[in-house]
Amino acid sequence: MRKNANVITSKQLIFIIVSSTVGVGILTLADSAGEVAQQDAWISVAMGALLPLVGLVAIVLNCSKFPGLTLAEYSERILGKWLGKLISLVFVFYTIVTAAIITSTFVHMLKIYLFPATPRWALVVLILSVITYWGSKDARVLGRVNELMFYEAIIVFLSLVLAFPNIDLTFYQPIGHAGISNILIAASKTIFAYTGMELLLVFYHMVQNKKETVKAGLTAITIVLFIYLGITITALGVFGPFVIGKVRFSLMVLLKTYTAPLIERTEFFFVIFYVFVAFRPIGNYYFASRYTAEKMLGLNAPGLITIVIFPIALAVASYPDSFEQTVAISSQIGIVGLVFLIIVPLLLWFISLIRGIDGEKDQT
Repeated sequence: MRKNANVITSKQLIFIIVSSTVGVGILTLADSAGEVAQQDAWISVAMGALLPLVGLVAIVLNCSKFPGLTLAEYSERILGKWLGKLISLVFVFYTIVTAAIITSTFVHMLKIYLFPATPRWALVVLILSVITYWGSKDARVLGRVNELMFYEAIIVFLSLVLAFPNIDLTFYQPIGHAGISNILIAASKTIFAYTGMELLLVFYHMVQNKKETVKAGLTAITIVLFIYLGITITALGVFGPFVIGKVRFSLMVLLKTYTAPLIERTEFFFVIFYVFVAFRPIGNYYFASRYTAEKMLGLNAPGLITIVIFPIALAVASYPDSFEQTVAISSQIGIVGLVFLIIVPLLLWFISLIRGIDGEKDQT
């Protein structure tokens, strides 16, 4: 492997975090939150951004004590060999399953809008084959691809501007009518949409200038919040509080409400560019699973580990029979993501503090 192959800039970290967070969540976030919070769905979406913010603090607090070590390495140093490997193993399976579930959701959307007659397994194999190749590359390649796809995906979100003339401002009133309990319940449904920051556990030690990590994380959270709020507010303003929670893929339905110049079917145009959005989180989670598995096993065999992961991801992605089942699994996965986002880093930090373990001192 080339020298500095797994070194990324803070700018690339921003694109990786944004790409890992903004995936299939943009398709279902508005209707999931609106189902419970109705006209206050945008408040729930905004509250959901507190999760990655708290996670950023927790991960930086822990990882800053071990700036040159990976998750697999410092978890073993803190918890011991076998318990540390168990944490790494669970994280590996979590990232594999997350990549697979995102793939499954993406395939369901493709079957509805583009390939209704194509077998689902064929689409899953095609997507994961491309991801397998990408996931076998180093972090520097991953960072560059995420940056490139970010700019291409901007076209997807600019299409929302065309829906602004159809917005009815009365659909946002009265603010707070859903009640604090429903707003909080709706906010809890955004957990899966906001997962992605936990991958900082993998990428932190790769950042060239670690002093810029917090700034990069905050920038990424701001971008994600801006995108999610834009989609939710637009969908809510067009459909209204009583309809938004009853549609599947509200963003796709929103695109059917208008036509763009030279584009008769806006949703098909969206799907083409949405490929750039969906591929990024799948590739990032796949890379995280492969890289962590390598460090856990003490190997330097990205190609081999990537191939071993492939059938596992394929089996998980092929398992859900319906979109509803995929959503149910993603909700459960979101809870595991929350554990790695906040609980695991805080627990490791606390134990290292009690035991007096400091990576920086050990390395000097």
